[in-house]
Amino acid sequence: MKAIISFRALSLTLIVALVASYVLCIAGHLLFGWDMYLVWQPLLPGFVWPLTGAGFFIGLVWLVAYSLYIAALIAFPYNYFVAREG
Repeated sequence: MKAIISFRALSLTLIVALVASYVLCIAGHLLFGWDMYLVWQPLLPGFVWPLTGAGFFIGLVWLVAYSLYIAALIAFPYNYFVAREG
């Protein structure tokens, strides 16, 4: 039996992991003064600091897009090569 990777499951896993990291980094700055938001600025166009509602939402949209992109880069080629072996 050859295992395949579910695109949907991988996408949702990446979305949860990235959004949780994003929220924890922002909360870390607001509560403890950590400068973790500096990591997100170059990765998420439209994300600005000081934090605004629009900037926070744009960051979430980019994280969902990155999650789908990464899941597609992993799941589809993997499933293709697994199918070719059989």
